[in-house]
Amino acid sequence: MPHPEMASSALSTDRRRRTSCLVCGSSALQAHGPTALSLRRCRGCGLVFVDPLPTAEEIAQREDAAFHGGVADHTGEMFEAYYRNYADDPVVRGFRTVVQHLAEATGGGTLVDVGIGTGLLLHLAREAGFKPIGCEIAPDAAARAQQEFGVEVRVGDFLDADLPPGLDAITMGDVLEHTYDPRRFLERAFAALRPGGLLYVAVPNHRSTTFWAADLLMHLPGTAGLGSRVYVSNHYWYFSPANLGHLLEQVGFRIETTRQEAPYLGRYNFSPPVRAGLTMLNALGRITGLEARAEAYARKPA
Repeated sequence: MPHPEMASSALSTDRRRRTSCLVCGSSALQAHGPTALSLRRCRGCGLVFVDPLPTAEEIAQREDAAFHGGVADHTGEMFEAYYRNYADDPVVRGFRTVVQHLAEATGGGTLVDVGIGTGLLLHLAREAGFKPIGCEIAPDAAARAQQEFGVEVRVGDFLDADLPPGLDAITMGDVLEHTYDPRRFLERAFAALRPGGLLYVAVPNHRSTTFWAADLLMHLPGTAGLGSRVYVSNHYWYFSPANLGHLLEQVGFRIETTRQEAPYLGRYNFSPPVRAGLTMLNALGRITGLEARAEAYARKPA
């Protein structure tokens, strides 16, 4: 369980800077990268984060903008590829793998997907026998998912969502890095799951060749734009597998499985030079075991 001084990871809404790390509580914080990115790094556990954070209201507005393609130009068409006419690409196969693992590990039941994207994972979970419920902060994203897949979606912040008691599974794929307070999100998930229930979390892996290259190159003349390709404006927390695992355990979870993978670049509209560079870094990540995406399955003890 979290240490008392780290409980709830108090963050202000008046843009005061953090005085300690969200994960380990260390006060040894230092600037990370160009000043314009407003990033800091914990020298204790390596967590990198935006400081000061936007307000919770601004974060909600950015998530709505992201759904409408207004955050990053290379993600503008990403949502459209994963509605009812989706192709069977690596993203879809990855969703199926997650759902299958959760079904086998829990026996099925009620699954809540936090941050639903297009609603595709909810659709696949229903096909696998789950009773799926989405929780989505962007109203238009929720409405489109309901229209495309006929899934149930609760609109609003996961921290305040009206959810059934004793959930069997919760999924947070590419969500935790978008939140105002990751610790509170995980505490909420822990409370919402039944004993023995399972949480799936996936985040960008800061301890990867992609971030290593970005951190190295974005200090050089003419490469400042690289930071915005990796440190995107609606990501606020950059975890490694180790500090993500520590945070999950502090909240009370028992980690069962972890893995790393390279993100599927076909879902993004990159220029040929950027795509070539990222393809090379993905290949290097596979060789070195430092891939750009980290996943964990964590169980609430029975």
